[in-house]
Amino acid sequence: MKKYNIILMLLFIALSLSINYKVSALVEPTNEFYVNDYANILSEETENYILNNSVKLASATKAQIVVVTVKNLEGQDIETYATNLFRKFGIGDEKKNNGLLILLALEERDIRIEVGYGLEGIVTDGLSGRYLDDYFVPYLKEDKWDEGIKNGYSAFLLLLCEKYNVNIDNINVVQAYSDDDVSDKAMLIAIFTGLVYGFVSNKNKNGKEKNPTLIAIIMIPTNLLIIYLTIKNFSGLNIFPSIALCIMAEIVMSIIGSVIKELIVYWNTPRKRILSNGGYYGGSRSTGSSSGYSGGYSSGSSFHGGGGSSGGGGASRHF
Repeated sequence: MKKYNIILMLLFIALSLSINYKVSALVEPTNEFYVNDYANILSEETENYILNNSVKLASATKAQIVVVTVKNLEGQDIETYATNLFRKFGIGDEKKNNGLLILLALEERDIRIEVGYGLEGIVTDGLSGRYLDDYFVPYLKEDKWDEGIKNGYSAFLLLLCEKYNVNIDNINVVQAYSDDDVSDKAMLIAIFTGLVYGFVSNKNKNGKEKNPTLIAIIMIPTNLLIIYLTIKNFSGLNIFPSIALCIMAEIVMSIIGSVIKELIVYWNTPRKRILSNGGYYGGSRSTGSSSGYSGGYSSGSSFHGGGGSSGGGGASRHF
């Protein structure tokens, strides 16, 4: 019996050591707190930029944006690592839980945005994902770590400044993918799709489409692309009027396409001229050409978290 007790005790000790190892695998917050570059990929200029602006934001709103880079995740997935790190650092105010963590794992080429409960209404999972796609990942794919982190950090900083009505100077954000470009692409695809549909659509006497397979090949992929581009550009309820506008453009252009097709058929089909009483007889019309138209802080300062806890919300990307 004693032998089994010793075995159970050893198993318990091994399990405790395993748990303690996983906890100790998390990096410790530096004295600067707001920037923790353990992967050594950020320039001094970027570190100072993050530190200065995060200090200003926290002083005015108690919201904290913290950047952490690590060489690897010590075998953990990035979501678990980020959640545990967020709680260990205590990012954000204890009562408001308004913290935001930007975590980059170099070897795994993963990045995650972790958000406290108090910011989940502002920084939704969808918005976090879109910000990663638009402001971070295009740079990180090219190993431009410094530019990507600074640009993405600035985007979130600007968002929180607008939410809290705080003015912080010298925030420069470059959006790798322009919302206007994405909107224009969706509309152009809708216009082109509608026009093509108007040309190829051909219904029989019963009103049924003669070429349903061809229409499906044209309409389904292009409309899925329109929806994707619209969702990528907008968040929340804004997508519905945007998609509706694209659909309206498709309908209008399909009508225009049908009219143009009928005009082409009309002008290229031999027909009898009108001579009297609206009747047609004798002769044929010769075809000819027709005209067209075109229309600041001190170096000795030490910062720390406010005791905030993560709500588990956020988004991750592999680059």
